[in-house]
Amino acid sequence: MLTFYYQPVNWIKVAAVWVCDTINKLYDPFEFNTDLPVCDSLNNLDKKFGDEIDAEFMMPSGEFLYQHPRPNDAGDTAIWHGICTGMKILRNNDVTAPLHFLKSLFVNNALIRGYHYGTNLPNDTTSNDSATGPLFAFYCALRFGDESTKADAGALLLPWVKNLKEHNWALVDQTGVPTPFGKLENGIIMTDPLRITQLLAILSLAMAYDPAYGKDYEYLYAKHKPILAYPKVKLLWMDTSYDTHRAAINLHILYWMTRDEVYRKGLQRIWRISKKSNNAWVDTLCSEAFEFDKLMPIALRIEAILKTFDYQIRQFGNMQTTNEGWPSVKWGSKMRAKKPLPLNKRGSQDFFWQRHPFSLAEWVGVTHPDTFHSGLDFLVCLHLARKLGMRV
Repeated sequence: MLTFYYQPVNWIKVAAVWVCDTINKLYDPFEFNTDLPVCDSLNNLDKKFGDEIDAEFMMPSGEFLYQHPRPNDAGDTAIWHGICTGMKILRNNDVTAPLHFLKSLFVNNALIRGYHYGTNLPNDTTSNDSATGPLFAFYCALRFGDESTKADAGALLLPWVKNLKEHNWALVDQTGVPTPFGKLENGIIMTDPLRITQLLAILSLAMAYDPAYGKDYEYLYAKHKPILAYPKVKLLWMDTSYDTHRAAINLHILYWMTRDEVYRKGLQRIWRISKKSNNAWVDTLCSEAFEFDKLMPIALRIEAILKTFDYQIRQFGNMQTTNEGWPSVKWGSKMRAKKPLPLNKRGSQDFFWQRHPFSLAEWVGVTHPDTFHSGLDFLVCLHLARKLGMRV
């Protein structure tokens, strides 16, 4: 009976998304960019970035440093360490040490963001974006890992899901209190599609190890079904670019685990609303929803975008880029590129795929770089595409 009362509110949310999608389609000043330079071969970039990650960004403890120098609060450790662990599974690397460090991020079975550098105290202000990292690592372990890796992942996943359930499906701090952005299900009004699809993705993986979680999955699915295809919402320039790939990760996992048409249509929608952005990572995640005959053009685009990575330019760190003369458009309060820049013209980022795809000027005023990033974004995209059967 409770699920009945959710449905009118759910459909109001869906109608709001439809209105946003219509407005976005009617007023879209951006253009495709198919004129992409080739900076290097994918295999060369794979070796350079792979060697660099192992030499410069992996600690003996197995921890992945998502940037140099280390941020004091280690606030993004969970998300990027998890993505890196998944990437290493995709590359068929030994993940014993990365999984061991991932285990240390579950304190009393509750996920933390990382450890404050210097004090080594837990940063337990965990948000739902932090959970994306372990979620992706567990998915890669289950789908692409060997039996030992699958078992190790399950041993971390199940106690975490038990903790989530004990706290009404919320990420909590070390006192058991839900964190400000940790409630994955949050009542009739406040439950949003991004968080609930993340929770369902976590549960779908847990079901592979303990089928009893199927009842929780089915109950939550029935309550929130109308909104599950819409984890990415934007309205013109009122957008957060960092959640597009997270929405795609949630639906990618859910569609692989369930083959439910709701998730397939959701992935196809994300691909449609982001297809001008040259986001190869989102393209790769959404490719799961397309038939074989449509994969060739998607794979060719992914390959072309990845070849615009420039290893040498990445070594410059957060150096200012202005791209004067590039076609631009006023978008809200900012000037944006009218068509997305090739990545060799962008300022270095921790993960290109979650930064604004039409960014024009970056690190303005920085003439002496002080922050350096790895090639995680290149590596995880390339190797997931290959694991999914694309010839890139």
